[in-house]
Amino acid sequence: MNVILTAYQGAILGPIAKLLGYILEALYSLLSNFGIENTGICIILFTFIVNALMLPMQIKQQKFSKMSAIMNPEIQEIQKKYKNKKDQASQQKMSLETQAVYQKYGVSPASGCLPMLITFPILFALYRVIYNIPAYVPQVYDIYNELAEKIQAAGVTVEDLSNMVTAKTYVITDAVQAAKESDKIGYFVDVLGQFNTSAWDLLVDKCPALESIIMSVADESRHINSFLGLNIADTPGIKSISIIIPILSVITQILSMKISMAGNSQTMDPNNPTMASMKMMNNVMPFISGLMCFMFPIGVGIYWVAGNVFRIFQSLGINVYFNRMDMDAEIEKNVEKAKKRYEKMGIDPSVAMQEIAKKRTSTISTNVDDSKKTESGFSKNVNSVKNSKSNYKTNKNNKYKEGSIASYANMMARDSNDKK
Repeated sequence: MNVILTAYQGAILGPIAKLLGYILEALYSLLSNFGIENTGICIILFTFIVNALMLPMQIKQQKFSKMSAIMNPEIQEIQKKYKNKKDQASQQKMSLETQAVYQKYGVSPASGCLPMLITFPILFALYRVIYNIPAYVPQVYDIYNELAEKIQAAGVTVEDLSNMVTAKTYVITDAVQAAKESDKIGYFVDVLGQFNTSAWDLLVDKCPALESIIMSVADESRHINSFLGLNIADTPGIKSISIIIPILSVITQILSMKISMAGNSQTMDPNNPTMASMKMMNNVMPFISGLMCFMFPIGVGIYWVAGNVFRIFQSLGINVYFNRMDMDAEIEKNVEKAKKRYEKMGIDPSVAMQEIAKKRTSTISTNVDDSKKTESGFSKNVNSVKNSKSNYKTNKNNKYKEGSIASYANMMARDSNDKK
């Protein structure tokens, strides 16, 4: 079966889409054994399965958010402390103090971004599969294959088929472009898989001699694409019951966002510009997705709604999980991991972590007149780290890696000694 030839072949998303396609194919085959041949149900279950596979990364990202809510007040105080100090030395000290806070809690600034960077390619590849199911599921491909061959023999082109479809998805535009260089039957199947009710009628008008097979394929297509009385290949209409899909998309996304942000104290901080922007995006995005539902087949809207419903229950479970978690104990675990990083940097962790762990928000002064006192206290901590360094490694000529925290600590210690 050459069905995979018209699947997305991108260097990064292509292999991911292919893997997801195997999951969808297995799911469709499993349901077929029970007499259920329905792409709408497959899309919902497929969405649940893929989101469940990404659950560990979502938990890790939520864990970072919870940790950020605890340590962000300290970081914000550091930023206020150096707000009007633009010289290089102050900027380096601000950077060092900020990194000290992250190390105190045993987290990395990249911890919150990494899960997102990993999930994005998966989500984009998931779209590719949902949009073009026949290219990944041989059973669905076979429904259109014979008709595609007869249409091609009748002189109908892929571009002719594309003109019968109102919603021009990327699948259709890609098939039309690719068909200019090759007459693979798969490109005909790609477009036929996007056909809605009106497109089948136009095809009958174009090829009256093939009316019998066209109507047979159209009925079978409607059968596998029928979900709660809706044809998932159609686009939602304002005067149709299908308008429920955009409405559900908006409602479920609003609920998903509100629940996922519940318990995060950062959302209550009006002075946090990042959270203000996120709040505005959360208020606008559900309605944008609702409008976009009118531009795409109902199947895509079902995918969005299913994803939102899954994330609602996912967020509820994660929130319960983290509410029961002892964050102090979790911080202690992170600190233990951070100690090992100090050892690799050549700093005695037993002293360095003790000094850093003593720093709390209350010790960070935002008053310009008190800044020398705070800097002196921080330099004292650095001196302790430096002294422990001499006991930890006896090589006096040891050189620090340029740009490392150890090098900044050593530089600040020298500055502090010079002032004395």
